[in-house]
Amino acid sequence: MKHPVFRNIKTASIYFGIWILISGIHSFFFVSYIGIPLSIAITDSLVFNVIYCILGLILWFAVRFAQPRDPSFSSLMLYQVTFLAVMLLAWAGSSYSLLRLIFPVSYTIPDFLNQTEPYQDFLDNSMPFRLISGVIYYLLLVLVYYLVIYYYNLQEKIKAEGRLNEMVRESELNLLKSQINPHFLFNSLNSISSLTITNPEQARDMTIKLSDFLRYSVSMGSNRFSSLGKEIEHIKKYLDIEQVRFGAKLKYTFDVSEECMDCEIPVMILQPLYENAVKHGVYESSGEVTIETTARIKSGYLEIIITNDFEPGAPSRKGAGIGLANIRERMKLIYRDEQLLSTQMKGNKFEVVLVLPQERVKSEEVLSVKC
Repeated sequence: MKHPVFRNIKTASIYFGIWILISGIHSFFFVSYIGIPLSIAITDSLVFNVIYCILGLILWFAVRFAQPRDPSFSSLMLYQVTFLAVMLLAWAGSSYSLLRLIFPVSYTIPDFLNQTEPYQDFLDNSMPFRLISGVIYYLLLVLVYYLVIYYYNLQEKIKAEGRLNEMVRESELNLLKSQINPHFLFNSLNSISSLTITNPEQARDMTIKLSDFLRYSVSMGSNRFSSLGKEIEHIKKYLDIEQVRFGAKLKYTFDVSEECMDCEIPVMILQPLYENAVKHGVYESSGEVTIETTARIKSGYLEIIITNDFEPGAPSRKGAGIGLANIRERMKLIYRDEQLLSTQMKGNKFEVVLVLPQERVKSEEVLSVKC
């Protein structure tokens, strides 16, 4: 921990500026109320206050590093009283000795009755008051130093908690992403297993596409964000894999403006949406199903709309239930908002709207997603 006085120019200026002010008040009091000549008053003030200023800097190390083994209040008080005694002895002794060398015994100054007295007598008589001021300075310095230590420790604690929270968030995000990949992988492997018997060529084609798909998943696994263009390319590979299985039953279209292609989105955030579209749309429908995707930028947000046909009244396929819940949890972890995903049914179409911030948004703003 760096010395608080020398942390920057501002703190150093404040510390030394305060001692200059104290020295000025000291000199002014001696000249105006006691009648001591200005040169003597300035010398007296500088000797006492400069020495205390230097000892005050050294006091930081005693407060910061020399802590009692027993942190009880009584031991702490004994510790501080000992430091106070040592500091007062060093300050008063050195200041007193130096001033006696500067001003000889024959040097006289006016007293309160406008008579003259030796300066050394004045110095002796004023020592009790100087010691009292020294105690006050000590208490103020120790209080400030302890406040600085408390502030530093608090900042370190906040930083440590922030790093810990970030590590926890990263772990949670990695866990959520790891839930997506096996979910799709298991389904694909089951399909390939079936195709090896009924259509080996399609099984081979699907295996190659699955390899390309997984290569992207592995290469982007350590990243948090990717561009929409890369994610769409990745999704097309997924849909091509499913088309090997469903043939003409599965259609898909992408209507994405060019400006959206470079927008950043969380890696693999779209994958479970298309898995749901296939599982609840293509699987359950007897006719052709089209998965439509549109993307536009609106007021600093990237709006992605995914729509798929479904057959009303068809028996619902039960899954693990991690798709939409997974996305909402990731939105909460990344954007601190779990309301960025909305769903609705329009006749025989199921629509998912995903709204992703593309610029820094004030934390107090509330995002309204229009369905």
